[in-house]
Amino acid sequence: MKENQSFNLNTNFMNNFSYLFVKLVFIIIITFLIIMVINFLRDKFINQEKATTKNSIIDLIFILNKLFYISGFGFVIANIFQMIFSKISDSNSRIPNFKITGEWEYLTFGIIIIFIGISFKVIYKTLSKKEKEDLTSVQNNQVKNLS
Repeated sequence: MKENQSFNLNTNFMNNFSYLFVKLVFIIIITFLIIMVINFLRDKFINQEKATTKNSIIDLIFILNKLFYISGFGFVIANIFQMIFSKISDSNSRIPNFKITGEWEYLTFGIIIIFIGISFKVIYKTLSKKEKEDLTSVQNNQVKNLS
């Protein structure tokens, strides 16, 4: 920093983080889909023996659940701190002037992705329960066939 330059609290700390978050989600999904295709081709052409296949969509749902849930709270908390810092530095008096007006789009974006994270959690629980039910039904059928 230069000697005559001061620290400015009015800068936008969260410049385009929502865009970066969306790019990160797309990169994770595309990477996971590429891995799924490679695993499918490996199992189809290289490994000829039948093995228990793990449903990797459930893993993707779990990763997205954690990513959306944690990032949502991060966006909410960061926007609240950004608004507090900008309001404190705007006021010239000793008492800060807190008004509700301001840029709250990161707060709303954070709340939306928190709810998306909660929906991913519900999807994860539903798919896990269905997978367990399918596994127990297959085991019951194998026991019936052996007897």
